[in-house]
Amino acid sequence: MAMVERIPPLAALRAFAAVARHGSFVHAAATLHLSTSAVSHQIRKLEDALGATLLTRARNGAGTSRTEVTADGAALLGAVDAAFAQLGSACEAVRERVRRTRPVLAISASHSVASLWLAPLLAAFAARHPSVQWKVYATEQEPDMVREGLDLAILRARPGALSDGDTMLFSETVFPVCSPSLGLSGQADELLRHNLLEEDHGTSTEKGWATWLDLLGAGARAKVTIVRFSTFHAAITAAVAGAGIALGRRPLIDFELASGRLARPSAERSLPGSWDMVIRRRPGAARDGHVAQLQNFLLQSLSSGLPLGS
Repeated sequence: MAMVERIPPLAALRAFAAVARHGSFVHAAATLHLSTSAVSHQIRKLEDALGATLLTRARNGAGTSRTEVTADGAALLGAVDAAFAQLGSACEAVRERVRRTRPVLAISASHSVASLWLAPLLAAFAARHPSVQWKVYATEQEPDMVREGLDLAILRARPGALSDGDTMLFSETVFPVCSPSLGLSGQADELLRHNLLEEDHGTSTEKGWATWLDLLGAGARAKVTIVRFSTFHAAITAAVAGAGIALGRRPLIDFELASGRLARPSAERSLPGSWDMVIRRRPGAARDGHVAQLQNFLLQSLSSGLPLGS
């Protein structure tokens, strides 16, 4: 313990090493984000503590004459550099050990929900809670949460048909969206001049352009080009790229709308979605308190109406 107490403060040793490395109090101070006077004060205290002159001073404050280490300074510098290198390695080893031992929690959602809505929210949550890691599984099937080791799952359900233990996340709203670069004003005849982008939607007629052509009065016999995609995400990606007009689903496209990558050409027209989205926890006790915190975070992001839940 007595030996440790005789070691000067690490801040002073760090300042000394910086001045020796840069050959200038001014440059060392800039590197350390300190004032030159603060660095000079630390060096004086270090020299007083050791009873030795460690640095030759430049002839002026402009740094035109390089500051050099003395013989005593050179002897100390080698040990300081080695010690800081060893400390750095030890700190990094601790960080790596913590990274390896952080619990990995898993959540599943459909490809579109995972990539368009969940991913940016999960990134924001993870930045606030670095002690845990998350893994996202994209699947269109209802998972066996225990067998697949999932902590949370986002699933679709018919409106009003929640299962026991499920929590309502959101109901979808469907409306046309496109890139602002298309410059659409919302007139029905504009649809005829652009590709209509459509996801495979099964019996969810609100996601099909046949329903919307009738709703907008374009006529059942109107000649249009419909480009179909296997996923909603693919259709939205094409719309962002300016390839045509897609049928967007809120809140899945909230981030695209908020960023200006998508716009609503007919803001007054929308249809309710055929499915709700619910969130389900792993049956039994949660493996980590962050599971409940993430669920609350997702729910709060929806109630606040802010894309990043802030």
